[in-house]
Amino acid sequence: MSSLRINRFLYNVLLHSLVGPFLAVYYAPRVLLGGKYRRSLGGKLGRLTPDFVPEKLPRPRIWFHAVSVGEVVALGPLVREVKALCPAAAVIVSTGTETGQEKARSAIPEADGFLFLPLDFPAFVDPVVKRIAPDLFVLMETELWPNLIDSLKRTGARIALANGRISDRSFPRYKKLRGFFGPILGNLDLLLMTTRLDGRRVAEMGAPESRIQVTGNTKFDAALGELPLEAESRVRDLFNLGPDAQVLVAGSTHPGEHEIVLDAFGHLQKDFEELVLILVPRHVEKTPLVLEAIAARHMEPPFLRSTIDAGEERQNRKVIVVDRTGELFPIYSVASAVFVGGSLVPKGGQNILEPAAWGKMVLFGPSMEDFREARDILLGVGAGIQVKNGKELTQRLGEILADPGKSQEFGEKGREEILRHVGSSRRNAQLLAKLLSSNRRE
Repeated sequence: MSSLRINRFLYNVLLHSLVGPFLAVYYAPRVLLGGKYRRSLGGKLGRLTPDFVPEKLPRPRIWFHAVSVGEVVALGPLVREVKALCPAAAVIVSTGTETGQEKARSAIPEADGFLFLPLDFPAFVDPVVKRIAPDLFVLMETELWPNLIDSLKRTGARIALANGRISDRSFPRYKKLRGFFGPILGNLDLLLMTTRLDGRRVAEMGAPESRIQVTGNTKFDAALGELPLEAESRVRDLFNLGPDAQVLVAGSTHPGEHEIVLDAFGHLQKDFEELVLILVPRHVEKTPLVLEAIAARHMEPPFLRSTIDAGEERQNRKVIVVDRTGELFPIYSVASAVFVGGSLVPKGGQNILEPAAWGKMVLFGPSMEDFREARDILLGVGAGIQVKNGKELTQRLGEILADPGKSQEFGEKGREEILRHVGSSRRNAQLLAKLLSSNRRE
């Protein structure tokens, strides 16, 4: 018996004996009591929605998988480039989260069908793979599901990894488990990695070097490709912000950072009395934690983005909490100063390319492993500032707010430097189209 078959056998033993019961315990109360995952549960169990009938789609069929919102954003320009090269191809997009699905349906109109990726059990995966029968399957970033990859391989699909990256946190674990991941990586026909470091790392994990290509990061294309027209004026109207208002935008903050940002804002208000804070938590369901942190500091009640739909206006409230998903990117357009979260807590950082695309200087903490390349680019031209703690964050934000001309100058340098890295989507699409042409089904 081959090492791949042994690994898969052991994986399925653990999956059914340990992971399966845990998932049942995890999902059941959330679905029954809270309503969470109700929209995605059927898809995770291998059921397709009535509006998606893969058998009716023409060939070739290309199935892209993006886990959540960040991966969907990176996928958008890649799909457009693939469709330009292969206009007759049917494009299918799967996601792992409900927010990712919402983003995919709005941001990738070129797709011919959408679904939630089934949980990696053969009983859920195999029927879906058989029905879709893709000619090419493309994973965004690095999600290696053994049963899914095995099922795809058995149907004759080509399999590619795009925008591949191996984070500093996960690499030691992957390397230790090379005996497990190596055979799985051997089933991939093409690995398109974002940087040379990621390429070396995936090779050390066991991927065949002949199948590895370094093609850059499609997130550069996503951030700089299509800035929404009139975004700034729309956001200012939405929140009743005057053209000269100074605005601190704290994007994608996590628990532990909400508090730091609020404390920094409290200190900055002493020197910038009219400063407005727009705080956008990474996960909208964490909004109650933000509200608790505001109340604990005896600050005035914030203005919630969701109340605009009921006709409420911000009036003169200084703190705005965005409790809606998918709105952060245009909000960065009004920023006088920006902090991007997931970086002062050990989360690997969030997308600093989005504010940089608007020509903004960006502040972030030390945990930026997931955006190493963008971090180094912005730091190199002075458009990014890395801070260690809340005290440094307050100090550097104050400097930016006090000298908006200098901030704008360095922000534009960051945008210009990032523009030099645009083009990954086209390079990826060309290689994927070549791989697809080697596996055309009739």
